[in-house]
Amino acid sequence: MNIIKQLTIVIGLMLSSHSYAAEFNNQCTNGLSQGISFTTNCEIKEVFGGKTYCFSGEAARAAFLANPQEVINKASAFYAKNADKAVKDVEPEREKISQADALKQINSTNCDLSNKDAGYLEFDKMDLRHCKMVNTSFFGAYLRGANLSGANMQKSYLNLARLEDANLSGADLTDATIFQAIFDKTNFQGANLTNARMIGTLGNVNMSDATVIRGRFGLDIGNQPMGAMRFDAIGGKFAHTNFEGADINRSNFRFADFRGANLRNTDLFRADFSKADLTGADITGAKFGEAILDGTIMTNVKGLEAIKGYEESKGKCVDCTITAAQPESKAETLQKVSAIDMMTAENPAVKVCNIRGARF
Repeated sequence: MNIIKQLTIVIGLMLSSHSYAAEFNNQCTNGLSQGISFTTNCEIKEVFGGKTYCFSGEAARAAFLANPQEVINKASAFYAKNADKAVKDVEPEREKISQADALKQINSTNCDLSNKDAGYLEFDKMDLRHCKMVNTSFFGAYLRGANLSGANMQKSYLNLARLEDANLSGADLTDATIFQAIFDKTNFQGANLTNARMIGTLGNVNMSDATVIRGRFGLDIGNQPMGAMRFDAIGGKFAHTNFEGADINRSNFRFADFRGANLRNTDLFRADFSKADLTGADITGAKFGEAILDGTIMTNVKGLEAIKGYEESKGKCVDCTITAAQPESKAETLQKVSAIDMMTAENPAVKVCNIRGARF
């Protein structure tokens, strides 16, 4: 960073020592710059150019200070485009807690972190199975290797959280938001992700036997000012997962395991299933327009008519031919004609009227 740029930042930060009404309706400025709406209590803030900007944690503020004007420009662009949505869909109010507060709850017999803001706190390798975490914000929190198996995490907020090796098997993540978290061997086996919103690079994730009914994993073009960020799960495990009615458009499922999965009425527009295994899956009513099915195994798949319109130029699926109705033999055709002649012979009036084109 050159001297002129450093002076510009310092001067901007010193223009005002007083806090005024915070910009962006108290939402985290750094989060907005990444396309994420998150309302804070503005305890962590910074003044730049005479305006106050709020942050969800110290790490977010540090990211802002590295290049304030660039972050503000990106945040402003996102906020302006989504102003109406931001007002309607701001995060529900949560009480900010400290690391000590969180540990006190975790060490108690009735651990309840519901409606708490635990943003950027550390929970690495902790056992949180006994904790109730409804509407809890783990924005940017460290949950690496944490045991959350079977936990009640409805409406939880896990944006930018560290979830490497985290065990979320059987957890209730109904209506949860998991946007651009950091995944690696994250276990969602048997979890309930009904109506959950998830975007990010999951890698070899295990989401087999999970419930993702009406899940929103698809790319939202109008909500990504910094470029397309999509659900990327190359080699992921989704065997017997229930995706019915889910939006997983433009997602990357190359080499993934979808054996026996329920994909009925899902939006799979431009999804990449190259070399994926859909053996025994049900794709009835799914939207496969422009999907990539290069080497995709479709053995015993139900509802094969749904694949019409996929991008054949990018590869051909395996065992995905729809059996066409066989043409009638000449003998069968003559037999039907004879049957019609016999019926009309019994009623000559019908035969005459048909010839003349008359209608009853």
